[in-house]
Amino acid sequence: MKVGVIADIHSNQTAFRACVDYMVNAGCEEFLLLGDFISDTAGARQTMELLYELMEQFPCHVLRGNREEYMIEQRKIREKEEEEKFWLANSASGNLLYTYRQLTERDLDFFESLPITFRYEKEGYPAFTCCHGSPVNTRELLQLDSDRTKEVLEEIDTDYLLAAHTHFPGISRYQGKTYMNTGSCGIAIGDPGYAHAIILESGQNEWKPEFLRIPYDSNQVIQDIFTSGLYDMAPWFLNNNLHILLTGTDLTPELVNLAAKLQEENDMGAKRWPHIEEKYFAQAADSLKIPDYTFLRYIRPAVKEDTGKILELYHSMIGGAAGWNEYYPGIDTIESDLSRNALFVMENEDGELLASISIDADEAVDSLKCWNQTLLPGAELARLCIRKEYQNKKLARMMMAYAMNVLRKQGKRSVHILVHEGHEVAMRAYMHLGYEKVGECSLYDMRFVCMERAL
Repeated sequence: MKVGVIADIHSNQTAFRACVDYMVNAGCEEFLLLGDFISDTAGARQTMELLYELMEQFPCHVLRGNREEYMIEQRKIREKEEEEKFWLANSASGNLLYTYRQLTERDLDFFESLPITFRYEKEGYPAFTCCHGSPVNTRELLQLDSDRTKEVLEEIDTDYLLAAHTHFPGISRYQGKTYMNTGSCGIAIGDPGYAHAIILESGQNEWKPEFLRIPYDSNQVIQDIFTSGLYDMAPWFLNNNLHILLTGTDLTPELVNLAAKLQEENDMGAKRWPHIEEKYFAQAADSLKIPDYTFLRYIRPAVKEDTGKILELYHSMIGGAAGWNEYYPGIDTIESDLSRNALFVMENEDGELLASISIDADEAVDSLKCWNQTLLPGAELARLCIRKEYQNKKLARMMMAYAMNVLRKQGKRSVHILVHEGHEVAMRAYMHLGYEKVGECSLYDMRFVCMERAL
């Protein structure tokens, strides 16, 4: 028997669908759904519809997470007309307000009906205690091997504890009992572009977990954040969420706490959360090095009509450290990339082309012996180009992240690049993004440094 376990979807219906499809194809007969279905990305309505659909098709055991509790509490606040506690369209609570507006009374009634813990049992197999945070508190973090987790394992009357909320998947054992954490389906920490979940398979007197990393179209999730209007309701909080989706680095507590601290220090007697001014979120994000990801809304696949602008952008780089000239990269290169749907561009709101990047198909590069054979299949990113006046604004990082998300969706396990020998600025930038120098080569009468990273 196989049981699918999913938690911390956070309105990411694209990742949720990817997990469900994978688990159904893998033969899962039941599902355990451990809360935090909504908020933080744009698909709250679609996520709820998919959840209801799954519950109609399969036996599902569902519990409430802290995000669902936030929604229940806000309804009560509104019923009491406690206006000072109403969520606002700002980075403190705009994300929650956006989500609340997507929910129906049916959704909120459903959340209220859910337990915060349940016991999962199948005759002939060991029982599970299931919860979102802990069996007594949806907001408690049970980290692997922590003293508090050991205390909970001692307290429960089952041999297995299954929880979520931390967004870190893993397994630990203590005094004959086993703790498993699902990680996050919708906003995985430390693993951008992948949804985390578990398949439990029954064995002889035990459950065997398969920890899943399922790629999904995270670029679509990012674009939905912009097109839905969610980003505009909570820009700096969403910049933080985009930072997690792109890099895997979660700075949420630090951002919120620092913004509140800055307001308290600068505005004596100011109102408390959620009445925190955007300027303090901006200052906190700057201090934490969370970029302004506004330009992400303007990244898209290139089309034939972009050819002239792309060529002009390439020519603006002639004489630079990359070694480009009037012949390369040229029209033939652009046409080849377009024919493979492998060229991506960024423009501003005025339609000016700011950047481009390509997924190359060069057999000579792919066949180099320096690439890690355990990370195949891999692919090459090439011709990353940023208009000079827009350099040093983190656009290169955004273009790389977008292209790597495309590769993850294609099932690639690694990405490699060639850096023109002597281009020290580029090499330092790529190393900062997790690339390692794995070799050197001579191609096309030029010397290159070979760099690679796992996806």
